[in-house]
Amino acid sequence: MDNLRKVIKCGLMAVVITGMGFLLSILPSSTYVRAQASTASSFITKYKSDVKKASTKYNLYGSVMMAQAGLESGWGQSELTQDANNFFGIKGAYNGQSVSMPTVEYNSNGQMTNTTANFKKYPTAYASFADNGSTLRNGTSWNTNYYSGTWKENAGDYAAAANALTGKYATAPNYGTSLIKIIETYSLDQIFGENGSDGSSSSSTATTDSSDLQDSASTSSNTNSSASTNQPDLTTGQTTKAAVSVNYSHGSGKDLVPLSAKYSKYYVYNHVKGSSQNEKRYSWTSLGVKNRVQVYLDMKATKQGTSGSWYRFRFYPTTKAKKFWVYAPALSFAKTYYGAASGKLVPSRTASGSLYTHILGSPTLSKQTTKLTSLKAKKHYSVNQTALQSTKSGPVLWYRLADGKTKGWIKGTNVLSFPSSIAMVNANGTKTISEAANSSYLYNNATTAITMQKHYKLAQVDLRAGTKVKVDKLGYKVKDKSLWYRIICPNTDTKYWISSKFLS
Repeated sequence: MDNLRKVIKCGLMAVVITGMGFLLSILPSSTYVRAQASTASSFITKYKSDVKKASTKYNLYGSVMMAQAGLESGWGQSELTQDANNFFGIKGAYNGQSVSMPTVEYNSNGQMTNTTANFKKYPTAYASFADNGSTLRNGTSWNTNYYSGTWKENAGDYAAAANALTGKYATAPNYGTSLIKIIETYSLDQIFGENGSDGSSSSSTATTDSSDLQDSASTSSNTNSSASTNQPDLTTGQTTKAAVSVNYSHGSGKDLVPLSAKYSKYYVYNHVKGSSQNEKRYSWTSLGVKNRVQVYLDMKATKQGTSGSWYRFRFYPTTKAKKFWVYAPALSFAKTYYGAASGKLVPSRTASGSLYTHILGSPTLSKQTTKLTSLKAKKHYSVNQTALQSTKSGPVLWYRLADGKTKGWIKGTNVLSFPSSIAMVNANGTKTISEAANSSYLYNNATTAITMQKHYKLAQVDLRAGTKVKVDKLGYKVKDKSLWYRIICPNTDTKYWISSKFLS
């Protein structure tokens, strides 16, 4: 069936026809949008409890069900809806009850033709919503999973569920887009509690700060304090909310961070959510993202009165790439461990990197302080900190230079001569001795080189496979790039070093 709702403009008149062909109204086109907004708001208020009950029963998105009902029934104004409580233009009979209605349908040549058909007549509005839910949940006689793409367990958000109806519930190629537009216009996802948390993919309010503020790199921190008053929006019939104040800080644009495992649960915005009346939001799929990718971050923001962070990102390193905003949980920052360090290192002046105010890829975001090519050749620079980042490809080593006016973090791959053979950082966690550790050795010190210290077998210190141990330090051997843990034996204060290969 093709349930596409049509608006045919005739001079100064707008003739509104549902997908099943019912004439809804003839209004001057200049007043149609405002009349629709008022009617839609009343419709949503009147039926939201019925829709919530039916969508919950069949584990469907209430926002999609409400959008469909509004689209198919002309917000309750169609004759079929008023006479038969049929909100979805479903043909047939319900408990033996039906009504015959004239309708406009498309023939095989794509031409509209006038005809008459029987449509289900429902005793109540809820019965219509529940029947729609049953149809989507139970499918067709030839395929019970026909509408499975709309089920909550299969659709990550309402947009995916709406698009799953395209080509199935309706043949119109923009059917899902039409539903999504309705959901966003009337904030249906918020009404049905599908927003989860600030910035989540089920939340509908969009956001923006001014373009000048976004692109300005002259300061490290700015505040956008829009104070517009609440006013009715004649297009949607809703009250426009005042923009919130946001604190911004700039980064170098070199922070490359992967999306988190739950990224798809969050929307992407053109600005920080709630900071402007011009906000727009996008699903990841609409941006062509179907898997976890890495993105470049160049700005961080915090909304006034909240503790959560927002980040501006782009998909490509070039500063001309389009920029978007996303809530922090959609990103996966590498866990970083820090420790005190001493000694001196020699940077590689041939490297194309820089010194940074913070480690690249950390939630604070970094700024470039000094290009490595501008450092003195073969000079030994003092260090005061070291850090290890945990990444999928293994630990990433960093040192912080603190030598007079030369300060900043340098990546280990850009170091020619290291301050020590082992970089040690603080840690706090629990590990388990693995089966592979039965014949391995423990070492009692790592001040210079782990393998040069006195060693013990596990049995000598009453450790065995499966034993849980606390960890208080990590050691990274620069020469072979191996990672070691300092563990604390259970029921004692004795500490030993053990290779990460023997812990899980």
